[in-house]
Amino acid sequence: MHITWYGHAAFLIETDGVRVILDPYRSPDSGGYLPIGEPADIVVVSHENDRYHSHLGQIVPPFDLVRGLEAPPGGTEVRGLRFEFERVFETPERKAEDEVTIVHFRAEGLHLVFLGDLGHALTADEVAPLRGADVVLAAAGGPPTIDFPEIPPLLAAIGPRLIFPMHYKTPKINLNIQPVERFLDVLPEDPVDRPGRSDYEVTRASLPDRRRIVVLDHAR
Repeated sequence: MHITWYGHAAFLIETDGVRVILDPYRSPDSGGYLPIGEPADIVVVSHENDRYHSHLGQIVPPFDLVRGLEAPPGGTEVRGLRFEFERVFETPERKAEDEVTIVHFRAEGLHLVFLGDLGHALTADEVAPLRGADVVLAAAGGPPTIDFPEIPPLLAAIGPRLIFPMHYKTPKINLNIQPVERFLDVLPEDPVDRPGRSDYEVTRASLPDRRRIVVLDHAR
């Protein structure tokens, strides 16, 4: 499984011969991130926010589109991958208008969880489908996504071996969020890898024995 971070919450996951793009932003309206401008087999959007999470106009067609908020219970299968969604909220108040989804799927013997714009702690029932995931793509910039004191117990409950921070302050985003260092501060026991590139190869055999954080450079 090959993971590339474009910037903000946008990733390319290449697995089983399929290119999956998660939560594409709109450039330049999201700040300074450049357009993704690449093809995809599948585009998955965790919720509807054309500026930051669901812009399709800068992905090279054709592609299959999966919208998390429209997915049926049990998820949906596209090109041999089954995407599942947990309905959560962007804010602790859990207002209907703040509904978003957590996206997760399994491929190559790995379970990947994309937390999207999750903005609150999860109940035991909400975390159960995510428990034991190998890879978590986690919002790391604080409110309006999940606040920093809630991050350690959430990750402990899920139990990933690799964490990829996203959705944090860089010179290329125009949101009032925090830099990745604030996220790292609340996880002081976790080793941090900074490979100095925007992509990372993960296999079942290469998973670390203990949890690690991988801070990628943005590709755009």
